[in-house]
Amino acid sequence: MLAVRVLGGRARGRKLKTVPGLGTRPPLVRVRQALFDILQGVTPGVMWLDLFAGTGSYGIEALSRGAAGVVMVEQSPKAVAVIRHNLAVTGLGDRAVVICGDVLKEVPRLARKGKRFGIIGVAPPYFRGLGPRVLSLIDETGILDAGGRVYVQRHRTEELPERTRTLVLAREYRYGNTVLSFYVPAADGEDR
Repeated sequence: MLAVRVLGGRARGRKLKTVPGLGTRPPLVRVRQALFDILQGVTPGVMWLDLFAGTGSYGIEALSRGAAGVVMVEQSPKAVAVIRHNLAVTGLGDRAVVICGDVLKEVPRLARKGKRFGIIGVAPPYFRGLGPRVLSLIDETGILDAGGRVYVQRHRTEELPERTRTLVLAREYRYGNTVLSFYVPAADGEDR
């Protein structure tokens, strides 16, 4: 198995396992580093929702850097086993909830339980049109805290909306074929 490392915080340098095969793709080190550079100062004390969690590297990085907690949703049982292993190895499992399930079903479930998040990460498999669907689901369920942020990791050829009913595309960063698109709540009175 390929191993990547936690880049910063309490668990810095710890090796994370990845899922063998092509079912999941861990984010490139430079993409993960860039994400946390962009969110520097925002992560501590914030509740994260890591959708399509894969190996859990984004959520574990957030925990290592002081996030209050992370809920990770991943459909693959093999990937969930790797996430649990990675949480055990880093000693960060006490602030993590790992859900094995379909993101499109689990987000409404979390909303019904009254869960809200300051940062929501969306890193779906490429070329399946899931980014726009999940953004719509975030709109419908209201699981993003006021003042929160959503980032979507996508392939550069995939399209995302400039805005949704409650979110506005604030900025995009490109790293080779990978793009990080950041959404923030629309200003008061801009809801459509």
